[in-house]
Amino acid sequence: LAQVVMLSSRCSRTLASRSPSMRQRLAMARYHCWLAVAINAANLGECLAKEQQQSSNGYEAFKFVSGFFGLDAARDRGSQAAELSLIGAGFSRTGTKSLEAALLRLGHKVYDTRSMLELGHVPRWEMAAKEYKGSGNVTLIDSLLSDIEDQGYTTTLDFPMNLFAPVLAELRPRSKVLMSIRPSEESWVEAWAKINEILGIFILRPWVWLLDMEFNKRILKTMYDFDWEYPAYPAHIWRPLPWFEVIQRFPGFETEAARAAWKTLHQHLRHEFEAQLPQERFLAFDVRSGWAPLLDFLSINDAELAAEAFP
Repeated sequence: LAQVVMLSSRCSRTLASRSPSMRQRLAMARYHCWLAVAINAANLGECLAKEQQQSSNGYEAFKFVSGFFGLDAARDRGSQAAELSLIGAGFSRTGTKSLEAALLRLGHKVYDTRSMLELGHVPRWEMAAKEYKGSGNVTLIDSLLSDIEDQGYTTTLDFPMNLFAPVLAELRPRSKVLMSIRPSEESWVEAWAKINEILGIFILRPWVWLLDMEFNKRILKTMYDFDWEYPAYPAHIWRPLPWFEVIQRFPGFETEAARAAWKTLHQHLRHEFEAQLPQERFLAFDVRSGWAPLLDFLSINDAELAAEAFP
């Protein structure tokens, strides 16, 4: 959305210097961008109205987008160098936004998907994943880790950063690993599919021309050899206009086999930590259990905070 705003502004500044035909085309391009914004905003509003019981899904989508406008300034705290002390191993839709709010309350600075995009780190993480899985070389991962620590980040969180959690735990042996979970893998897959429906607009025209969100799929394939089938045109996507698309099907979640593969991936990552890390370094945490287990795991003695409702 921020890039659409900048594009529209750039069109406005260049209109006067162009030929009449070019001015008309630029004006139409700006109109189409804002029309797409309006349509997708309406679609999100419809989701929120229709799925009131799932309102947290829409809230996460709003948080993801609004963050680019600086509406969650608490994330930006901490600019002094610090060592990564907590590694998030949980997937999206396991309470990661609640967990983020809790960790911000405890003074952490969170590095997640948005951080990867804002700092321009995505290509480096993709290359680091390839080198690590190809030859076991952790040089690029260690370099990225040092970079984010130099900027004050103390914890990683959410997908796809959770895919790097095992190697990050090796590189920072004093850190702890926290895997947010739901009561069951089935409930997680259901919620994961729902948020993909909402955020799926980012793999469609016009957004796909502005922001590459398929890096999630590529990193997942590299790190765990997992084939995540994205909606593709024309099999799963309707294109009523050359610049505008609508997803009709989500092949990555529409069959029992696809959903079972997600559950297996979730179980594999959890079992990997349970087998390799001592109990004092790993916690599978359901945010519904409140502050107490988290504070105990982090060795924080705060009875007053433990009695409060979790974010």
